[in-house]
Amino acid sequence: MPRPRAFDEESVLDNAMNIFWSKGFESTSVQDLVEETGLNRASMYSSFGDKKALFLRVLDHYSLKISSKRFAKLRETEDGRAAIVTTFKDTTRHSCEDGHLKGCLMVNSGMELAPHDPETAAIAQQAFRRVEDMFANALKRGINTGTISADKNVRALARFFAGSIQGVHLMARRGADRETIEDYTDTILAALD
Repeated sequence: MPRPRAFDEESVLDNAMNIFWSKGFESTSVQDLVEETGLNRASMYSSFGDKKALFLRVLDHYSLKISSKRFAKLRETEDGRAAIVTTFKDTTRHSCEDGHLKGCLMVNSGMELAPHDPETAAIAQQAFRRVEDMFANALKRGINTGTISADKNVRALARFFAGSIQGVHLMARRGADRETIEDYTDTILAALD
């Protein structure tokens, strides 16, 4: 009979997520993960596999926990235009707060690993497509309610917004000041007019 786990899996994934998010995949050592999660190496390997397997689990965890919350208003706000504006304003505000200069784990991981790691590239592409689809749905709601012009190319604008939200995260990660990021965001949102 297998022994029950003596740790909280969500807590381990949260801690592993934080270290990968701060340091990136390549710079995070197994020892970093052991120290951050509180697991010993044997428990980590038997429960999650190697560092790469744990990292892929963390990306799924991040999608469910962070990305889902980050884009909730984009999915749930009835006025599509307001949903898009709020999503960008919230992302800008959050990205500029002290301690949040980590950017987006999915964007960071895509930049670091996608060029040479097909698994991470596929996960990053799926995440981008989900965000693109959320923007497309918000644009359609805005068109239906008359807050966005019906002559907009929904798919092209959704791709632009999905790429631009990544740009906000990258700018924050490199330490751009709030004014710069707000100017960038305001310019992006002008595409709604």
